[in-house]
Amino acid sequence: MALFEHVIILKQSLSATELSNELKNHTDMLTELNGNLVYNESWGMRNLAYPIKNNKKAFYEFMNIEIPQENIDKMNSKLNLNENIIRYLSIKVKTFSETPTLMIKAKE
Repeated sequence: MALFEHVIILKQSLSATELSNELKNHTDMLTELNGNLVYNESWGMRNLAYPIKNNKKAFYEFMNIEIPQENIDKMNSKLNLNENIIRYLSIKVKTFSETPTLMIKAKE
């Protein structure tokens, strides 16, 4: 299994229940692709540096995931079809970084 640090950016117009449903769907999709969610961290709603698809703010979710290398492209194609996800980024790492991340530590 390959290790990935994964960030998804979701639309600001989502309600709390819609946001939790999207995150549950994302976790289910990972399980379906033989992946595993190791750590999840919500960075909350943040301002975007520039408008993306007419959104000036968005919800950020950070995840450490384990998923087979051959399934990462399948996951990316499914994320492209979801209209509530504005952007996503998956970075392959050798080991997961320290948690909680600096984004959470800065809030405290």
